[in-house]
Amino acid sequence: MIICVCSFSDQGTEWEKVLKFQMPDVHWVIKPHEEKTAEWVKIQFSKRLPILFIGSVGIAVRIIAPLVKDKFLDSPVMVMDEGGRNLIPILSGHIGGANEIALKISAKIGANPVITTSTDVHNVFSIDVFAQKNALKIMNRDAIKTVAKKFISQKEIWLKVPRLFDLGDEPIPESIVFAYDDEPISCDAEIVLSEKAARQSIKVSPDTLILVPKKYCIGVGCKKGKSFEELNAFLQATLGGHDEDFLENIAAFASIDVKKDELGLINLAQYYHVNFKTFSAAKLEAQPEPEGGFTSSDFVKEVTGVSNVCERSALACAGEGARLIIKKQTANGMTLAVAERIPKITTWRTK
Repeated sequence: MIICVCSFSDQGTEWEKVLKFQMPDVHWVIKPHEEKTAEWVKIQFSKRLPILFIGSVGIAVRIIAPLVKDKFLDSPVMVMDEGGRNLIPILSGHIGGANEIALKISAKIGANPVITTSTDVHNVFSIDVFAQKNALKIMNRDAIKTVAKKFISQKEIWLKVPRLFDLGDEPIPESIVFAYDDEPISCDAEIVLSEKAARQSIKVSPDTLILVPKKYCIGVGCKKGKSFEELNAFLQATLGGHDEDFLENIAAFASIDVKKDELGLINLAQYYHVNFKTFSAAKLEAQPEPEGGFTSSDFVKEVTGVSNVCERSALACAGEGARLIIKKQTANGMTLAVAERIPKITTWRTK
């Protein structure tokens, strides 16, 4: 994960050192003191990266105010006071993950996480976090409020699902009651398998929250040091021209584990608010061959230990039953491939 930090004093600089020491697995991007704060923050917003301000909430709010556009796309933003006592997520708490990041940082440095979102305050199931963690696209955002209010009021939530949909292995919250999509029952939320079905459901029941599984796992490979901008331009040029809306339905990015610290790839996943998964060469080599086989490269085999990274990692990420629908695409030292997954619920935990 990449987290950007902006501080305004000597105390803030000391906290930057603490954060680096306590959380070495995080890639910390520290604002140079000579750079103009507003311009630096604008750049991080353009990449949708998390930002931690060390200072007052008021200063942070004034800086980000011109940049705030969409709660589903804005950078997650947090503020910590210079004494390290309180850490407050103030933007993109759920979809962007600011609440979760704040909790992780607080646990490491002994700060008090001040979480203000209603479902967290009332300690109830959060439907938008559930959607985020399970790669479910929210089709009608306004309906989130209605569902959240019912959870807060301790009322049962009826969730309609396709009859053969895999609900995963974890215990299902007691507050959720199921119905199947072929039953004539009104529900609070519904999982449907296509956007065409989603649009029809919204017409019939506009107050029902409609969720559609994101279907595509993107396998990626690149030369060392490729920037987020280069990778995102390649992704959009390769997938943006299709009739199928791949860019709006990305479930995860994947690559080989030697790329787990590649900042451009990490940023790419954070930009689309999805996971970046990496696999060992042995795991990728063990992937069953799709029809037509893999696109092999002796050079890639020599460098990574496996003959193809993007196609194999896309399938490894998509899991059992996946199919490779776009084979290896290349440009300027970058590769990608797309696998379509069979969607399922991976977790019911929203805390």
